[in-house]
Amino acid sequence: MRKILTAFILLALLSGIASAAELRVGILAKLNMTQDEYREFISQGRKARAWNFFSSKIDANDLRFIYYDSLQSMQLALRTGEIDEISLPEVVAEYVMNVTGAYNISSIVKTRPSFFSFGFKKDADPALLNEFNNAILSMKEDGTLAVLQAKFIYDAGIGDPESIEFRKFDNVDKKITVAVTGDIPPIDYVAADGSAAGFNTAVVAELGKRLGVNVELIQVSAGARASAVASGRADCVFWIQGFRDVPKQADVPEGLVLSEPYYEWNEYLNLELAK
Repeated sequence: MRKILTAFILLALLSGIASAAELRVGILAKLNMTQDEYREFISQGRKARAWNFFSSKIDANDLRFIYYDSLQSMQLALRTGEIDEISLPEVVAEYVMNVTGAYNISSIVKTRPSFFSFGFKKDADPALLNEFNNAILSMKEDGTLAVLQAKFIYDAGIGDPESIEFRKFDNVDKKITVAVTGDIPPIDYVAADGSAAGFNTAVVAELGKRLGVNVELIQVSAGARASAVASGRADCVFWIQGFRDVPKQADVPEGLVLSEPYYEWNEYLNLELAK
């Protein structure tokens, strides 16, 4: 009996150690994988492609991803202890740290490049996608994208991103509706009054000028990005394109096609509450 009791105590202690080792990481919801599938996706990437995705000392079984539909709900979960860390693109993490003063960097995650693109409903309007691609390539070639990146990302201050004015074309019937979440500031940003600002807004304003069309922005939650396009509520949506050396994209569901990328980064930062 004593041996059995000792075994149960030892098992409980070991379970406690394993539980304490679990790292709960909040991320914005992926629309093409469940939380468990994403954990396996990251685990396989570490093994097969040498991704430096979280500490190599953390076993995949001890790494738990928890999805959130907004940056706000993810930060709330961190403050209430529901998760241990949040994972964000480097420029977003730096912005959030500067604005709130509430976080420390717990780890730097070096990855292959991730990209910002526009997401369109597959086969909805091939001509519009082609126009976007040509305009984005032209903005790369003439240096416009580099200027916008410097102004709205690299050289931007800590405060609210600069608001953007859209050119209004009179006697033009064609209008493009673009969905924005505001969950990737200062890249994808929505102010407290509901107006969009920052880098993505500047990019789409420039695209509207080059295409000679009027642009309307609507705000949707991160979880409703794909449905906004699929339902026709929006013509396109700002979208993160993940690593290109994978057979399946974690966040690109069926029925969505992406434009040429217009911004890329190579690091994510994991943030924890400041002690």
